Amino acid sequence: MVRLPRSGLAALALVLVLPAPASAEPSPAPPEVVVRAPQLVAEKAPKLAVVGSDADLVGTGFTVVDKSGTPVLSGTLEAVPGDPAPWAHAAGADFSDVDAGSYRVVVDGIESGPVVVRKDPYPAVLTSLLGIFDANADGREKSSLHRPSHLHDGRSRIRNGSTKGRVVDVAGGWMDAGDQLKFTVTIGYATTLLQLAARNQPSRARRLHAAANVGVRWLLKAHPTDRVFVAQVGDTAADHNRGFRDPTKDDSSKDPLLSRRPSEVLTRSSRGADVAASAATALALAAQHASGHRKVRLVRAAKEWFVKARWLRAPWRNCCYSQDTVRDDLAGAAVELWRATGRPAYRKAALGWLTDVTGNGKRGWRVAMDGYEMAGLPAAELCGVLGARAPQNDRVRNRACRILRAGGGDAMSNARGNAFGRAGPINWGSVRQNQNGSLVALLAGRAGLSGARATSLRALGWFLGANPWGVRFQAGYGVVHPYHWAQRQGPNLPDGAIVGGPAPRAVVDENYQGPPITLGPYDTGRAVYRDVRDDYVTNEVGINYSAASVLLMALLSPS
Repeated sequence: MVRLPRSGLAALALVLVLPAPASAEPSPAPPEVVVRAPQLVAEKAPKLAVVGSDADLVGTGFTVVDKSGTPVLSGTLEAVPGDPAPWAHAAGADFSDVDAGSYRVVVDGIESGPVVVRKDPYPAVLTSLLGIFDANADGREKSSLHRPSHLHDGRSRIRNGSTKGRVVDVAGGWMDAGDQLKFTVTIGYATTLLQLAARNQPSRARRLHAAANVGVRWLLKAHPTDRVFVAQVGDTAADHNRGFRDPTKDDSSKDPLLSRRPSEVLTRSSRGADVAASAATALALAAQHASGHRKVRLVRAAKEWFVKARWLRAPWRNCCYSQDTVRDDLAGAAVELWRATGRPAYRKAALGWLTDVTGNGKRGWRVAMDGYEMAGLPAAELCGVLGARAPQNDRVRNRACRILRAGGGDAMSNARGNAFGRAGPINWGSVRQNQNGSLVALLAGRAGLSGARATSLRALGWFLGANPWGVRFQAGYGVVHPYHWAQRQGPNLPDGAIVGGPAPRAVVDENYQGPPITLGPYDTGRAVYRDVRDDYVTNEVGINYSAASVLLMALLSPS
């Protein structure tokens, strides 16, 4: 399971004060000069390679060569603001003028990795990201990596609350991450972003909706009666700490916690307004492109989850996806119910919660769509920049757009703080943080924030290889050993899935089951990355890690 100890500002504060262990040996010095460039970039996008070095190289010449080694462009390195760690200095090589093709950037005889420039590269990235949803499909949902799995979830017994002992059918959906638990909150989140991607990609909508419908079908199952709202399937300890295993064999396991996986439901004691709101948001979105009896059913279910969310009032108490507010989640559910029903009361409630949770834009870090902080969704929807018509009320639209721009400003601030343009902080799930920052910056650019689109594209470059490790943080495209049960079948699986990425050394050491890690040449105490299969901080994959990038790629791809 992808675990994040805290969310939002609390997580950032944790990282800022986290020292490296006092007994830790220093990391080996990085090479004197390293050239890092995105492995894939759009022909019309800005193109910047970052040169890390132990001396100031600003003003030094650079050359771009094609795949035959022929020089095609030359220039001089420019200053790049922000922390150059792990190097003492960083400079930029702007090679935006090259056309489609394959290139390397050369500085003082040191070459970058290959850079592929394409007219429209993002649809291929979008397709690759769907690999995790294929791999983690559960029950009888189709998967190319395994046969039907966890069919005994069709008779799962509730183990908490007033309905304890009742049997429910929660087969299907998606397994969460590298393990095989199922969480309503991440299924709801992934279903929501897949559907928003479909809205913005008419030519690929059928495939995206087909993927999202795995989540829709399961969310409808997770609320079989008025009193039952399932939050989790599987026992946390039993499922996560048993190593990599074939999910199709759990039903025959001698461990009853695997062969007869229990379900946990939302109660006043467990709380979980965030969980219920996530389900409501996804189902309300599904209703928007449905008709007839199906639409009626989806709207009714979305309303019931929403009412449950308002009754629960507080975040879910759980192992892995803790939050500190639910107002952003409620705002997201309300705005999609407004679009599904046309009722102005939902829009008014969404704006109220959005304004409150973000301090009317003063807390820009809340304006996110990463599954923890979700205020970016209602802000973008009420601003009218997510592929659906904006509200006719100028006051509503203008306030939402202003709040969205505040979120983009936070992403831009993060990007300016480091030489590689990373748009999120380094903590557990840094790649998710960066991709979310890129997404919010892109949407803020649509809302009129100057420079936000360029920030978004540079942050995307960090994800695609312009980072200290030179890694494209996707299984099979840069990552060889993702933490996932499919590793039993061979390296790189599941192809395309996003890993958590760099994390503070203390976080890795705290959660890694082996001895304290050894820093590599591109690591610092603040940021460590290892491509190893048993490190679920840096290399675990999950449906929530990939979901934001699906929407980001959909927004960047031609429709």
